[in-house]
Amino acid sequence: MLLNQMKVSDGRIQRRNIVMQGVLLVNKPAGITSHDVGRQVRKIFQIRKVGHAGTLDPFATGLLLVCLGEATKIVRLLVEHPKEYVAEMKLGETTDTQDYTGRVKECREIPLMAQESISTIFARFSGEISQIPPMYSAKRLEGQHLYELARAGNIVERAAQKVMIYELEILEQALPFLRFRVVCSKGTYIRTLAHDIGAVLGCGAHLTALTRTRIGHFSVQDAFSLDQLAQLTQLNDRERCLIPINQALSFLPAIELDETASCRLAHGGRVAVPETYAALFEPIEGQNQIVRVQHLNAELIALARVIEENLEGKKQMQLQPIRVFANAFEFACKYRECREVLERKL
Repeated sequence: MLLNQMKVSDGRIQRRNIVMQGVLLVNKPAGITSHDVGRQVRKIFQIRKVGHAGTLDPFATGLLLVCLGEATKIVRLLVEHPKEYVAEMKLGETTDTQDYTGRVKECREIPLMAQESISTIFARFSGEISQIPPMYSAKRLEGQHLYELARAGNIVERAAQKVMIYELEILEQALPFLRFRVVCSKGTYIRTLAHDIGAVLGCGAHLTALTRTRIGHFSVQDAFSLDQLAQLTQLNDRERCLIPINQALSFLPAIELDETASCRLAHGGRVAVPETYAALFEPIEGQNQIVRVQHLNAELIALARVIEENLEGKKQMQLQPIRVFANAFEFACKYRECREVLERKL
């Protein structure tokens, strides 16, 4: 989306283009890194401020959320979404990277008993499980990436981490290959999942293919290839593929504020939740709900936490800004000034 800044000149409201921003759904090809995708998007959109939500390994394909401009402020929210993958694993072989790009460490026969218990073993990996991050990963230890240590031949002890497997199903079984679908929480390593399932089966396994098909409510079916984005650039139609920030955050409840409250919040001040919304938010101890804050014209101003405060002995729901969108803030604060100028001219 191309945002506009409002200014007053001779009683007329004028707009000028200032920045392109929004969320881009990219269908990442195999053979490049997520960082490579970001670099190509910078070149295509001619914008410096780019970030992605959820890294894909170079061999993996599928959905990558790329945030442009002010949308980089919502990367952490988008990363929290559950993710869906379709993957393929090969039984009987383990590799040092837990996928097909690595060196084969061991080969084993697939026991007949393992073949008969595959479905049962898969079921054991549903729900909350523990994973030890692979050495060949971008996870940091004392400021250094694990893959850097691994390439230097240093294998270090890693702490197990809890992840959630919401759904896990076998799609196709053609031994030694298994094709499966998984829906999981952030931080889940699918190649480690394949490796651990192979270990329980007693024959070992590694990942041979991985495609991310969904992040939250975003689907790879709606994603653009890098070639398609380049073609849109040639047609001067790049904005069509960008999801506005407000739309990308539609999973969050929205609160509308008037001009005065909008400007106060945009400047970092707390404001009271309007009475019409207060009943919608029941405070939960230790948890503060995040909401979208909009001006009455539906322009997104900020993200805020709904908190409960004691003011003069009375509990009141307040909005504490956590992310302010600069251009939307300018729009909200100029809105009243522009309207007043127009009214004087009439």
